[in-house]
Amino acid sequence: MRARAAAVVLAIGVTWLAVPSVFGHPANVAHARIAVGERSVEIALSLNLFELDLVLSLDADRDGQVAPAELQARRPDVVEYLRGKVGVATSGRALPMDARALDIGRSGDGRAVAEARLAFRSEAPIRDLAIRCEPLSELGADHTTLARVDGGGGVPREVVFRPGVTYREAPGAVATALEFLKLGIVHIFIGADHVAFLVGLLLTGGSTLTIVKIVTAFTAAHSVTLSLAALDVVALPPTVVEAGIALSIVYVAAANLVAQRREGRWVVSFLFGLVHGFGFAGVLKELALPSSAMVASLVSFNVGVELAQVAIVLLVLPLLYALARTRLHAPLTRAASLVILTLGLLWLYQRTLA
Repeated sequence: MRARAAAVVLAIGVTWLAVPSVFGHPANVAHARIAVGERSVEIALSLNLFELDLVLSLDADRDGQVAPAELQARRPDVVEYLRGKVGVATSGRALPMDARALDIGRSGDGRAVAEARLAFRSEAPIRDLAIRCEPLSELGADHTTLARVDGGGGVPREVVFRPGVTYREAPGAVATALEFLKLGIVHIFIGADHVAFLVGLLLTGGSTLTIVKIVTAFTAAHSVTLSLAALDVVALPPTVVEAGIALSIVYVAAANLVAQRREGRWVVSFLFGLVHGFGFAGVLKELALPSSAMVASLVSFNVGVELAQVAIVLLVLPLLYALARTRLHAPLTRAASLVILTLGLLWLYQRTLA
């Protein structure tokens, strides 16, 4: 009884600590669409609103959300902040920034975002273009801005901005592949829902063959739908995908608590892996890359996802195998499943009713 009570207390405590990050949490990625004209550069910038609030403290009434009125009240501060983070230069001369719009919108996964349209005008034709775009770099050196650059006398290009990175010309294929490889790795480690699903599948343990079948099924399934969705072969509404991911977490955690069956888990892994693949594709879809760039970026991104997934498995399995030989195995498995179940229900509520 004491072990069961401790498990419940642990589940409630961890869930309570996790709640703030469920309803508003960093994305570690911003997005930009950059249009280069003969004498102008226009940047449509999309920033995670929770992250922007962390940097500028926009939530005046401290209710956990940044309202449109609160954003507009701080518009001069936000514009001045962006002026220091986004810059365009031509022939070594910096261009003045004009903030055309600043609004609140929603990203493809339903998160609140601050959407800004910035214009840079040049009196002379643009030559030797240099673009710097590093908003929210205060949150860490790994914070990136994924950008699509259109115009400028060439085909659309994808650019991954980091602190200290300046866009000058289309990067080489190897450099681009490495950036999207890193992006795939980061996306898994900051995607708490994907990690929760994978850990939930592994909690009940099993033989090496069982684990291999579970991981392989998940990999095969999400690779298929990631490819189909990113290449616009199949499309699902983002709200349906995000709700489906939350439902997968609820199902796996509930199964752990009710049955703890190991047989057939690879089937569950495959079916819900199809849904998670659509979620992975959302990152690439935000860029609206041309098909030629999409294929290379897709492959690199997927390899990054797989590497991160393998790292999680290698980290979790030794702990589970060690616990399996102790009395704590059953209560801790139930406690972890309760935490995952509660998080899944919170995500499901947020993505369907909130």
